[in-house]
Amino acid sequence: MITKEDARRLYNYYSQIETTEKLLSDLEKFIQDQGENVPDVIPETYQSHGSIEIHIPYFRKGEFSTSATVYNISYPAARRVLKNHIRELKKKVKDLNAQLTKQ
Repeated sequence: MITKEDARRLYNYYSQIETTEKLLSDLEKFIQDQGENVPDVIPETYQSHGSIEIHIPYFRKGEFSTSATVYNISYPAARRVLKNHIRELKKKVKDLNAQLTKQ
């Protein structure tokens, strides 16, 4: 029997997959639409506005304490991260489904 917790985990995995696939699609469309005019992720003014960022949380003693932000992630690097995230989430769905069918 699938528990409420299992259902929640599956829903969260699928929700993240859908969100990430949409984000990846939007990013790839943006890159395609720009052609050779893809803006430099580090403009001459060194402003991070509009750049791709990754926020990294830090936990201490099991609690969220602070975070760090990495700015100006390149478009190819962002695509790789998003594709890998989708792949990992789909693996989690597959593993959880396998575990649930054995019960």
